[in-house]
Amino acid sequence: MKVTSIFLLCALALLSLSGNTRADSLGRRAQCNNQVRGCTKNYNPVCGTDGNTYSNECVLCMENQKRQTPVLIKKSGPC
Repeated sequence: MKVTSIFLLCALALLSLSGNTRADSLGRRAQCNNQVRGCTKNYNPVCGTDGNTYSNECVLCMENQKRQTPVLIKKSGPC
């Protein structure tokens, strides 16, 4: 009986901790510099939460400003 209760407590603790890791699964915000009016042509692709590949974070920022939509970075690299 003691072993079962310890196992259940450990399982509950692990489940409660795993809930905190899901916040990053939605994506992260791009590092934007609002004073820049253009982007470099450096190819460092990022995959947006809208399913589109952007050539770099700056391009994603410019699209967000142009469209007024909060597209996040799902992952580094192409989609």
